[in-house]
Amino acid sequence: MDEINILLLGETGAGKSTFINAFANYFKFNTLDDAIFGELDVLITSRFTITNEDYEMKTITVVGEDDEYDMVGNVGESSTQVCGIYVFHAGNRVIRLIDTPGIGDTRGIKYDEKNFENILKNISQHKYLNGICILLKPNNARLNITFKFCIQELLSHLHKSAKDNIVFCFTNTRGTFFRPGDTFPVLKRQLQELKETFDIEIKIGRNIIYCFDNESFRFLAAKKEGMMFTDDEKRNFASSWKKSKEESVRLLQYIKDREPHEIIDTISLNNARQTVLLLREPLAEIDRNIQENIVETEKLKEEIQRADLSNEELIKKLYIPHIELKIILLERPKVVCKNIYCQVYNSDTSTCHVKWKKLNIYMLENKGAMMFGECKSCGCPAKKHKVSFYESETEYSKKIDNNIENEISESTIDQIHKQDHIEVLQGKINQLKEQQNTINEIVTKFTQFLMQNAIAVFNDAYVEYLDYIIHLEREKANNSENNILKGLEEVKRKYNEKVYMIKKMIENNESSSCSLSSKDILELEKQLYLLPNIGKYLRDVKKAEEKAFKYRESHHKFPKNMMNVLKQIFAISCN
Repeated sequence: MDEINILLLGETGAGKSTFINAFANYFKFNTLDDAIFGELDVLITSRFTITNEDYEMKTITVVGEDDEYDMVGNVGESSTQVCGIYVFHAGNRVIRLIDTPGIGDTRGIKYDEKNFENILKNISQHKYLNGICILLKPNNARLNITFKFCIQELLSHLHKSAKDNIVFCFTNTRGTFFRPGDTFPVLKRQLQELKETFDIEIKIGRNIIYCFDNESFRFLAAKKEGMMFTDDEKRNFASSWKKSKEESVRLLQYIKDREPHEIIDTISLNNARQTVLLLREPLAEIDRNIQENIVETEKLKEEIQRADLSNEELIKKLYIPHIELKIILLERPKVVCKNIYCQVYNSDTSTCHVKWKKLNIYMLENKGAMMFGECKSCGCPAKKHKVSFYESETEYSKKIDNNIENEISESTIDQIHKQDHIEVLQGKINQLKEQQNTINEIVTKFTQFLMQNAIAVFNDAYVEYLDYIIHLEREKANNSENNILKGLEEVKRKYNEKVYMIKKMIENNESSSCSLSSKDILELEKQLYLLPNIGKYLRDVKKAEEKAFKYRESHHKFPKNMMNVLKQIFAISCN
C-alpha cells in the first residue's frame, strides 16, 4: 500500500478547495497557534468575504499554485474548473487527493457532464481508489433538485463495487456541533431511495460519516491579511482546528484499511459510457453513411439490370460507388447550435460567437453560447449546442476493379460481365448491411453493460442523436421514396426492440447468464476501430476529442514533525 488515493466529490460550494487547503496545513502544524506564526500552505487559489467587528466587508484572496485552468470568480461560484491532483509525500508513502469541479454548476448541466468526463479521465491514470469522499454542506434541509442531482449523478458514474469505498464528509459543521445537521435525514432518504430503486445499499454509520469545520483555515488567511479577532473567536477556531485535524486522521485511517476499489471497474463502465457519448454522433453519422452507400449501390444495380442498356452505357456503369466519411481537425474548437430552426444554423456559418482562450477554458465563458439558459449568440437553449473539435465531410469516389478496367480498354464487355458486376454490387450491399448490424450489436451491448452495472439510470445518448439524424433526413424528404430515411428508421426500430428485451431481462433477473465483463467492453471497442473505412473515421474522432485532456499533479512533502501522526495512520515506518 504505497499510495492512498482519495477522490473528492460534491456540490458546488461544499468546500472541497478549502478542505484541501486545510488538509495540507493540518499535517504541517500541530496546533492553530503554530499555524498563526508559521507560513500558511495554499494549494488552491480561493476568494471569500468576511465581515469585521464594524460590519465592514472585506474580500480575502489566498493565492495558490499557478493554474491556468482555475479561476477565482464571484463569491459562491466554484473556483475549480478541471481536476487538480495534490500528492502529499510521507517518506516513501503517498497520499493523493483528487480535487474535482463542483457538481450542480450554476451554468448548467452540460458543464456537469463535461466535468464528469474530465474526472473519469483523471482517475483512469491510477490503478485504484481507496476512498471516495462526497462532501456535503450540513444545513441543506430541503430535498432540492441540485442536491438530488448531485448525489444521483455522482453514483451513476461509479461501478457498484465502489459503494464500499464511499464516505460522506460534512463541512462547516461548527454551527451544528460537529454533527451532520439537517442534511443528514435528506441523505438517508436519498440512500434509502437508492436501495429501493437500484438495490444498492450504502449503510450509514460512524465509519462513513466525518464532520469538519475548515473555517479555521479561512481564519488563518484572514488573520494574515491583518483582520482582528477576539480571544473567544480564536479559541473557537482553535477548537475547530483540533477537532478537524482529529477527523482527518480518523478519515485517513479508515480509508487506508478499506479494500481498494479497482479503477478498472469504474473506468471500464465509464469507458463504455464515454464511448457511447463520444461516438453517438459519429455512429449515427456512420448509420446514415452506410444507408447512403446502400442507396447509391442499389440505384446503380437497378440501372445495370435494365434490359435496353447499351454496351457503351454499361461500360460507364461498371464501378462500385464509395462514399467515405472523413474528419477535418479544427485548429480551435467551436460551439455549434444543433437546432435546425436556428437562424445561425441555417446561415452561411453555424458557429456561435464564443471567444476561445484555451481548450478547457470554454467552461469559464459566462457570456458564451454554452451558458445555462439561452445562447446569447443565436437565442437557442444551451442544451441545443455542442462543442466540436472536428468537422465531418463526405468524399464520393468510383472504385473500378483492375480486371474490368483492362477488359474495358479491350472493348470485351458483354452481358456476362453485366451479371458479374450486379453480383459484385450485391456483395457490396451485403457487406454494408453486415457492418451496420455489427455496429448496432456493439452499441446494444454497450447499453446492456451500462444498464447492468451503473448505479443510476443511463441516458441512451445513441438513440438520442440517431433521432436527430432522422429528423434532419426527414426535413430533406419531399416524398415517401427517401430510402436513406427508411433505412435509419429501421435501424432505430431494431435497436429499440433489443434494448426493450434487455430491460425485460434485467427486470426478471434473467441477465446474469449473458452479462458483459470489463474485458468484453474493451474488446468490443477495439472491434469498432478495426472495421474497414469506418474504423479509421472513429479513431480519428477519438483522437480529436482526446486532445483536450491534460493530466497534472502537484507534489508536497509533509514536515518531519508530523511523521508520528502519519506512522500511526500507516502503521509502518516512514523513512
